Amino acid sequence: MREMVSLFALCEPVCAATVWVSWYRFCMDWERRYGVSFTHLGVASDSLHPEGIRTRRRYLSKVEAAIAQNEGMESLEFYLLPEKFCQAVFDFWVYLGLSLRRQGYCEITVEKGFLTEFPYQDWLRGLRDFLCLTKAEVNLLPFDQTFNYNMNRILSPSGGEKDYGLIQQLYAEELQNLGE
Repeated sequence: MREMVSLFALCEPVCAATVWVSWYRFCMDWERRYGVSFTHLGVASDSLHPEGIRTRRRYLSKVEAAIAQNEGMESLEFYLLPEKFCQAVFDFWVYLGLSLRRQGYCEITVEKGFLTEFPYQDWLRGLRDFLCLTKAEVNLLPFDQTFNYNMNRILSPSGGEKDYGLIQQLYAEELQNLGE
């Protein structure tokens, strides 16, 4: 059975003017480090709207231009998807997302075994370079369920919800918001 390892962190930008450049670099460094190329991305900005995800080939240059122009941005997500996928939210191998709507959060989710390791401590250190983290956790999830951290519930494709207790928590950290 496929399982997903997910790092989730509540956050605020250390510097609002540079957070999207830093997130973009973090994600591109992630690609280089692991020898993969994201296939799709999603963004919500002043000129680019969240009408679903787009292929990297068609959308990356638009995202880069929005970041370079310091456009108002709410979220930026990167996906590594198989060639023939049904639903991106359930079929991805890798997902990296940052949202600064209402309550800011960052999520890095990888299919267990896709990488030889899940070095969440390194990723948390990298995120702390540009995000002030107030809570962080790493969970092991069934592949056909996604965890809605805002509702503290597992969501499945059938629309049913399951209790939070079904998640295997691997790491949790409550942080003092003192410049972490």
